[in-house]
This record gives sequence, structure tokens and C-alpha cells, in this order.
Amino acid sequence: MQSYIGVLARSRVPLVDMKWAQIPKDIKEQIWEAVDIAFVVGQGGKNSVLASDAKKWKDFKSTLTRHYILPYTNDRERLSQPPETYKFIEKAQWDAFVASRLSKDFESVHSQHAQIREKLEYNHRLSRKGYAGLEDQLEETMPGVEIDRSTLWKRARQDKHGNIPDPKVAEKAKLIDELQKQVSEGKVSVSGSNDVLTMALGPEHPGRVRGVGAGISLRQYFNLPKPQRMSLDNRLKESLRVLLQEENKKMEAKARE
Repeated sequence: MQSYIGVLARSRVPLVDMKWAQIPKDIKEQIWEAVDIAFVVGQGGKNSVLASDAKKWKDFKSTLTRHYILPYTNDRERLSQPPETYKFIEKAQWDAFVASRLSKDFESVHSQHAQIREKLEYNHRLSRKGYAGLEDQLEETMPGVEIDRSTLWKRARQDKHGNIPDPKVAEKAKLIDELQKQVSEGKVSVSGSNDVLTMALGPEHPGRVRGVGAGISLRQYFNLPKPQRMSLDNRLKESLRVLLQEENKKMEAKARE
């Protein structure tokens, strides 16, 4: 479902230099209705869906800025057209977005955000595949091994060689390994939210569940048995595959117009 929300964020929300709160309500309603029809989320999940869409829209703009605009500030010809990967972006929107990203105001804000990111602890190294994609990858390479969220949290912070460059993160990863060993030996018991990751990092805070990603609440994650979560995930992935194909066809058709 999260990947589908990401597609909607990229294709249906205008690429404009404004905050999510300023996006017209009818666009948000269209996105909510599309997700609810596809996944039968229910009215209670509306706020979570729109919050996820807001983040993915923000992440999309960040990706465009970091990878397709700022590296080419001296190549105006390259900036004159939307990237090949995102041909569905309307040229007028692209031109306005590029201009906003090259402004003095944005340069100041970008610098402030960079300073904030430097102060964050335990940053992960995941690509857009997120924790769900990482779990799929580990299940293929580690058949028969239960992948819990402490394993996901640790692997999400390793580089391509399996190393953890950040000393603080490496220290927590070592503690996770030790706790996992003690659990397997029966020296430590886990129950509900008091699992290995909580023991290593401390209690969860309101919002997203660490080692899981956006869209899953504490109550959903810890109250729903894993077999049920896996069954639900498999059904959602098949639905998502079909929906993504349909949405991609629409975007390709729009790009050819």
C-alpha cells in the first residue's frame, strides 16, 4: 500500500513549492478515495494515509532537488526539461519548481535542514524500498530465519559491505546481537512491545514504529500476530502490483501527450 501511495503522491499532487497543508482538499480526497477503494482501509485510516502521502510527496520533491537540480545548477540546458525518469511532470510545473530550488530563500532553508540532519541519531541507509523492501530481500537471502524488527533496524544501517560506519549505531547493533543471543539461549524473554529493539533503544514513542517504517502503528504491529501480518502483506503486494501497472500506464500515456 505504501508504494501505491507513493505513486499517487508523485503523479497526482502538483509539483509546487508549497506546504502540504496548502494543497487543495479535492486532490487529497481523490488520493484517499483511490487508496480506500484499492485496499479497503476504512475511514479510521484516512489520516494515516494522507500523512503518508504528505511525506512521500515531500520526499519526492527532495529527491528531485538533490539528484536532478542541485548537481546541475551550472547546466541550464539539463534543467530545462523534466528528468527522463519522471516524464509525466508538466514542463510548466518543472520550470517553476527548478526556479524555486535555485532561489536564495531555498538555499538558506536547505542549509538549515542539513544542520538538523547532522544532529539526528541512528540514521538509516535505506533507499526508497524502505523496511518492507528490506524485509523481502532478507527473506530471500535468509530462508527459514525469522526476521524481527531488531534485525531490520540493524541491517538498515549497514553499508553495502555490511559495516556500520557510525560508532553510536555500531554500539547499539552490538547490543542487539548480544540480546538476540540471550533470547535464543533462554536467558532473556521478550513479550509484546518489550522486544529486543525496545531493550536496545528504549521505549517506543508515538508515531512510526522503529524498524518497521511509516503506516504501521504500535497497536497494529504488536497486536496483530505475524502470520496474519504476512498473509495481509502478500495480498496487498499482489493488489499493489496490479495497481502500479495501471498507474504507470496512465503516467506513460500522459507523458506521450
